[in-house]
Amino acid sequence: MGRFHMLALALAGAIALAAAPGAAQERNAYEAGVAARQAGHPAEARRLLGQWLAAHPDDLDAHLQLAYVDLALGNLEAAEAGFAAVLAEAPDYRDARDGLGLVAARRQGSVAQGRGFVALDSGLSDLSAGVRDWSEVALDIEIPAGERITVGAHAGHYRRFGLTDVELGGRIGLHPSDNLWLRAHLGGTPKADFRPEIEVGGGFDLRLASARETVLTFDAAYQRFPLQDVVTVNPGLARYLPGGRAWITLRGIGTIADGGPLQVGGLLRGDYVPADRWRLFVGAANGPDTDLGIVTRVTSLFGGLEAPLGKPFALTGSLSREWRDAGIDRTEMRLGLKARF
Repeated sequence: MGRFHMLALALAGAIALAAAPGAAQERNAYEAGVAARQAGHPAEARRLLGQWLAAHPDDLDAHLQLAYVDLALGNLEAAEAGFAAVLAEAPDYRDARDGLGLVAARRQGSVAQGRGFVALDSGLSDLSAGVRDWSEVALDIEIPAGERITVGAHAGHYRRFGLTDVELGGRIGLHPSDNLWLRAHLGGTPKADFRPEIEVGGGFDLRLASARETVLTFDAAYQRFPLQDVVTVNPGLARYLPGGRAWITLRGIGTIADGGPLQVGGLLRGDYVPADRWRLFVGAANGPDTDLGIVTRVTSLFGGLEAPLGKPFALTGSLSREWRDAGIDRTEMRLGLKARF
C-alpha cells in the first residue's frame, strides 16, 4: 500500500510538471541568466533575466542579478538604480549593498581604465606685494599600454619672477587587481632656476575589501631643487558615499627639507559627480609648500570643475587663493581642455 501511494504521488507530480512546462522553463531562464552572467556573457544574461522578470516582476534576486549584468556592461546609471531598488525593498540585502560599492569603485577611476587622454592646461597667478605675476602652460598625455597598464608624459612651461623653467616627466600606472592601483613617476628640469632639477616618486591606492567605500592612498617623492633637497610624504584616505557620486578625501602633508625637521599639514577635499563626465570639487589645505623649492607654510582654499564639451572633449577650470607665511599671497586661475580617447 505504501509503495502504491508513492507511485501515485510520483505520477501526480509528473502530470503537474507536464501541465505547467512554462514554470520550469521560466525558472531555467533565471538560472541560465545567472550562469551566463557568471560565465562572462552579460548580453545573454540580460536577455534571459528579462524573460524571467517579465513573468515575475517582483523577484528581488532577479533584479539584483540584472543590476550586476548592467554593471558588467558598464551601464553604471542602470546598475546603481537596480541596486538601490533592491535595497529599498530589502535594506539588509548585503549583495545589493556590495553592488553599490562596486558602482562607486568604477566611478573612482577604474571607469577610465584602459582609456587615454590628452590635456592642455594653463594657469595665471596674481601675487600680492607688487610681485610680478606667475604663469604656466602644461601638456599632459596618458596612453593605455595594456589592459591594466598606462603610461604618461608631462611637459610644463613655468614663468616666475622673470625666469623660465621647462619641466619634463614620465609616469607609469599599474592596476594589478580590482582593489589596487600603483604608480611611479620620474622627471626633471634642464638648467632649472626654481623647479626641481630631478624628481622621482610613486604611490598607491588601496580599496579596503572589508569596506569598499574606503580607499587608502599614499604618495612619496624626492625632489632636488637648485637650493635644497626636499622629501614629501602624503598619506591619505578617501571615503565614497553610496553610489560613488560623491567622496571626501583627507590627506596628510609631510615635508623634510635638506634633512631638517619634519613639517606637517593636511588637506580636506570634496568631489561630486552630478552626471557622467561632470565633476565638481572644493577643498582647503594648510601645510608646507615647495612650489619654488623653498619650503614655506601655506593656507589655501580652492575649487573647480570638469564639464563636457561634447565627446570626447571636456573643459576644466579651477580657482584658488593662497596665504603664505613668507608674505606673498596668491590667487590662481586655471583653465584647460581635455580630450579622452
